[in-house]
Amino acid sequence: MFNNFFAKTVLSVAITSILIGCGGGGGNSASNGPNVTTPPVGGIENPGTGTNPGTGTNPGTGLDTGTGGKEPAPVQGYVYKEEIFNVAEPNTSANKVKVGVIDTGVRKNDILEHAIQKVYQYIEDYEAGTITATDLTNAGIDIQDLSVNNHGTLVASVIAAKKNGDPKYAYIPEGAAKDIAEIYGARTSEQNDGLGYTSGALLAMQDLHDNHGVKLFNGSFGTRSAETEYKKTLTKYAMNLVDGGSLIVFSTGNEGSSTPNIETLLPTFADGEGIEKGLLAATGMDSTKKALYRTGDGKGANACGAAARWCVAADYAVPVYSENLNGNAVFVGTSASAPQITALAANIWSKYPWMTADQVRQTILTTADYVDDGSGQNLFNETFGWGYFNQATALKGPEMFSRIFGEQFVADVDSGLAIFSNNISGDAGLVKGGVGTLVLSGQNTFAGNTIVNNGELRVNGSIESLLTAVSSTGLLTGTGKVGSVENGGTVSTEKGRLTIDGDYNQYEQAKLVYGLEHYLTVTGAANLDGALEVTAQNEKMVTAGKHDVIKAGSITGDFSTVTAKSAFLRLGETTKGDNAYSVDVQFKDAKVAGTLNGGLSNASGELVNQLMVKANAQAVNGESTELTDYVAKIQQVATAEQAQAILNTNAGALFAETPSVLLHNDAMTNAQVAQRAFQVSKQGVTGAWVNGAYQETSTKAKGWDKVDSEISTLTAGADFQVADEVVVGAYVSTYKDDSKFSESNGTSETDLTTFGVYGKWNTASDLYFAANAQYGLGDVEFKRNVTNGVDSEESNAKSDLDKYGVYGEVGYSFITNQWSLSPYAGLSFNSVTLDKVKESSEMGVTVDDVTAKETKLHAGVRFDYRVTENLALGGYGEYANAVDRSLPKVRLASNVDNTVGVNYQAPAYDKEYFLYGVSFNYLTNNSNWNVFGDVVSNVNNSDDIQSQLGLKYIF
Repeated sequence: MFNNFFAKTVLSVAITSILIGCGGGGGNSASNGPNVTTPPVGGIENPGTGTNPGTGTNPGTGLDTGTGGKEPAPVQGYVYKEEIFNVAEPNTSANKVKVGVIDTGVRKNDILEHAIQKVYQYIEDYEAGTITATDLTNAGIDIQDLSVNNHGTLVASVIAAKKNGDPKYAYIPEGAAKDIAEIYGARTSEQNDGLGYTSGALLAMQDLHDNHGVKLFNGSFGTRSAETEYKKTLTKYAMNLVDGGSLIVFSTGNEGSSTPNIETLLPTFADGEGIEKGLLAATGMDSTKKALYRTGDGKGANACGAAARWCVAADYAVPVYSENLNGNAVFVGTSASAPQITALAANIWSKYPWMTADQVRQTILTTADYVDDGSGQNLFNETFGWGYFNQATALKGPEMFSRIFGEQFVADVDSGLAIFSNNISGDAGLVKGGVGTLVLSGQNTFAGNTIVNNGELRVNGSIESLLTAVSSTGLLTGTGKVGSVENGGTVSTEKGRLTIDGDYNQYEQAKLVYGLEHYLTVTGAANLDGALEVTAQNEKMVTAGKHDVIKAGSITGDFSTVTAKSAFLRLGETTKGDNAYSVDVQFKDAKVAGTLNGGLSNASGELVNQLMVKANAQAVNGESTELTDYVAKIQQVATAEQAQAILNTNAGALFAETPSVLLHNDAMTNAQVAQRAFQVSKQGVTGAWVNGAYQETSTKAKGWDKVDSEISTLTAGADFQVADEVVVGAYVSTYKDDSKFSESNGTSETDLTTFGVYGKWNTASDLYFAANAQYGLGDVEFKRNVTNGVDSEESNAKSDLDKYGVYGEVGYSFITNQWSLSPYAGLSFNSVTLDKVKESSEMGVTVDDVTAKETKLHAGVRFDYRVTENLALGGYGEYANAVDRSLPKVRLASNVDNTVGVNYQAPAYDKEYFLYGVSFNYLTNNSNWNVFGDVVSNVNNSDDIQSQLGLKYIF
């Protein structure tokens, strides 16, 4: 029955061998195919040398973001440099594109293995309108492509062949989409070299679309005629694909005819108009790029004919690697032309993944180089369509917004950044949708209006259309020029000085975001309403004083609200003149810019204030220094939370807090040491001992860090009885303190070696005296994250530290056979000194030596109950209060400019504590070993806990 559908066609493939070394030979092969869909391929001819890597195509860079006009520099030392707002092309190489090659199959060979995802055989049941798929991906390459000349494999090679680092393929021509395309190969018959009917090919495309998400298809095959009913079937199948977002590239054929294959004419069939938005036809040109390819007998590329409006030309002869010849050859025919266009479509879809199939098509067509056929047409003609494809230009976006494709080009940039750098002409307009950013960097002359419905439209070139309308969720920015603007959303100069060549109307719900130093130029009238938001998103710092917001031909109305979006700037009065609108900007007191009042914010706030004052003087004088660059960055901070992070950075609080924290912790340690000395001598025996102790403490002063510390010590000591009821001893400890500082976002690690002595004298009247003294030295390593509001990094510092303490106690023991009660009073003195600290980061600070000291009074009681002859359990309670405390004046300087510094008082933590705990003491039966320990907590702070465990060997 299919003989009624098709005129006879001939599949003719000619192969000429490549001479390699001493070997050689050649010949032609031809096979007459049945009356079915056949690939319009001229064959493989004109072998290469085997060493020529081919020409390929240039993907272009698209880096030209436009320049626009220069404005004179305002006063106060700021020099406007438009080029800093140029936008670099985003890296989209990770965006892969699935490509269906519907042909004779595709061999998963060495140069395509990286790209091939699946290979299928599809068998169509035409009457049922169904298709059966067999997965050939792992079946072996000899059955993956049934064509004697590997036709489908050659098509795929034009798209995605790659050397893959194998020296054997060092000089092969690579595919234009070798790093982008993911190939899904298919054959549609078990006969006829693997080619079935076009209806089966369209069903295969649908299956790949539905099951694998493939939207781009290459069809290097064709049919010369078909009956009405079959056309209806093809129309139905193609319409389903196009409605699903697919783009199909068909070849025009190789008969040298003025009419292309019927597959390219699908949009001309009854009810097929909608197919145009998902269809491209590809014809082939000779090496002159001025004529269609023709052989001596008149054969060659079919013209675009009635498909002209969606037709484009590529090369008829393409260098490829041939497995049959084991070398390079030239693949000829529109079968080779179509995959060049498919590869370009893949590259475009990778760069602009948000585009529709129709927009990819529009980009390819409108960027083609027009070739005149003498018909007088100036957009496209029936010979070459839109002309010879231009890959470099196409990868810069469309070159025309034309009503041929619709009233507007709707750019739904759903995320990220996209750049159109071509000069876009045409009679249609632009609608910006999606939450992403679209940059127009060319000189655009399209006639339709521009509508910013959503996301950002950044104009770094120009738009000559009469009107740009900004909707409530839209944002218009840039360094370029636009026509009159109706602002119902947001217009911003944060990304450079925007020029409106016409009138500017801002409505009640709208907002003008003024990036300081970047005034808005309006050549016509500016009618104001809504909000003005002042920001400091510049690379150069903002100086205090009057700043122009708008320069216009005339100004009417006024902003209903004016606010600053910088935590370190405050606004004064606004001034509206006939042609200019300005605002007075001053520096905000940094001490109140953050979320914390007092404490570290006072210290760092004063330092930041001084830095800004000095930077302002430098900037006014036209100086550009590390300090002005630093202040420019902190001025960009918008929220109080971000400002607090900068204040925390400049406070260096953890360096000033560390001695106070260690002082607090050392007082707790003193109590632990005193308790240990009591336990060591409790059984009235002397010897050598070891002790492990652990503490957790939490300290907090209003406006400062909350500091959580973990302290561990390992101690070894020995004591001796030097007289009746007199015991003295000595010990050495390793002391490790790990602290976390909440607001400073940092940590400290203190490592000390401590030496100590202790003693106890029990008088005959049960009165006792006890004392201990200790000295430790070591270092502290600090780590924290610092920021200037734009950049963040880890900053490190290391400093020497030493500490010492003494403790004396007098008590009285009430003793019976089973229990004892020992009230006592004590006095302690502790001192901690931290040497000068300078952070590694330039954003950090330098703090001079600091020393903290305190004297504490102690009062407590110990209770013990002898459970057995060898075991005593006890309780413990102590109250202590600092009666004298000397905390340092901290000298703080910025590493950005160490001539700027402030002095402030280090924080004071709790002066008192009330400890309570339980203890045990066990002496073995042979009196050789003594085990003791206790667990203690703080009534005033439940986060403070102590525990220790000791073992003593009796001499």
